[in-house]
Amino acid sequence: MSDTKIYMGIEVGDASLKVALLDAAERRVLKTAVLETETAPLDDVYAFETVLQGWMDFNEIESVDSVSVAIPAFRSIIRQIYVPAEATKNIGDYVRWYVSLITNAKPEEYIIDYKILSGEESLGYTIMLIAVREQWVDNLRKGFRNKMLAPKAMDVDVLSIMNLLDYAENLAELTCVVKADYAGVTLLWLTKDNLSALRCVSTLSLVNKTKEEAYQILADSIAEQVQLAQSENAAVVTKSIHLCGEMASDLAFVSALREKMPDCMLTPMDSFSNLRLPTEADDAAAVLSCVGAIGAALNVEGV
Repeated sequence: MSDTKIYMGIEVGDASLKVALLDAAERRVLKTAVLETETAPLDDVYAFETVLQGWMDFNEIESVDSVSVAIPAFRSIIRQIYVPAEATKNIGDYVRWYVSLITNAKPEEYIIDYKILSGEESLGYTIMLIAVREQWVDNLRKGFRNKMLAPKAMDVDVLSIMNLLDYAENLAELTCVVKADYAGVTLLWLTKDNLSALRCVSTLSLVNKTKEEAYQILADSIAEQVQLAQSENAAVVTKSIHLCGEMASDLAFVSALREKMPDCMLTPMDSFSNLRLPTEADDAAAVLSCVGAIGAALNVEGV
C-alpha cells in the first residue's frame, strides 16, 4: 500500500467543492463528496482549505499525492473559435485579441490557453479557447497554508470530462454530454480526443419558478440547443446523450428531459467500462455531481 498513489480532483462551485479521490493504479475512484463552503472558494481560499481539510480529517485521509482543480464553464471563458490562416503563426496573439473583444477586462487579467481541435496552418485552425481570471489562479497557487493541498494542475470542467471519457470509456462514436448544474448547463459533443461542439444553457430564468416549471423550461432549452447544434453542424448529430451534474440525480429533471427528447438515449454517467466507482451509499450518491472532479483527478501526468 505504500506505493499507492492517491490523486484528488476538485471541481470548484459557487459555494461548494465537488471532490473525488482516485487510485490510478487500481483504476478506482475511492470517494466522492459535495462539500458546502458558504463562500466562493475561488475568492475565499481560507474557507476552501478549511472545509477540504475538515473532510480529509473526518475520513482519516492523511495525505494525497497530487491535487488538481477544475473550474466550471460558467466561471471561465470557453469558446470554440476559428483562427484564420493568416493568424496561425501567432495563435497566442490572436486568442488574446479575441478575449479583449468579448470581455470588459484587459487580456492580461486572464490566464489564457487554447487547444487545437482541427485544421492546418495553411487553412486555419478550429480551436478551443480557455480563459480564467488570473486572480483566481493566483489565489489557488499561493493561498494554501498546507502545501500538500495546493493544486498542482488547473483546468476547466469541459476538459476534465474529456479526460474522464478518454480514460474510462472507449469512445468509438460521437457522444453528447449534458452537464446539468444549478449554476448552468454545459453541452459538449465528443469523439475520442476531440471536442466537436460546445454550448451552454443559462439557469438564471429559473429563479422564482417552481421546481416543476423550472425543469420544464430547462428541458425545453436543452432540447432546443441540441437541435440547433445539429442543424448548424451535421458532424454532431447523435442520439447518445450522457447526463451528469447536480440535476442528473433528480428523477424529475431526467423525466422532463426524456419527455422533450424521446428519440435520444439518455444515460446517467454513474458507471464506466474501465473505471470502478465507489459503492458506499454516500459516495455513490455524489458520483453524478462529481464527474468533473473525477476527470480533474486524472489531470496528472502519467495517469
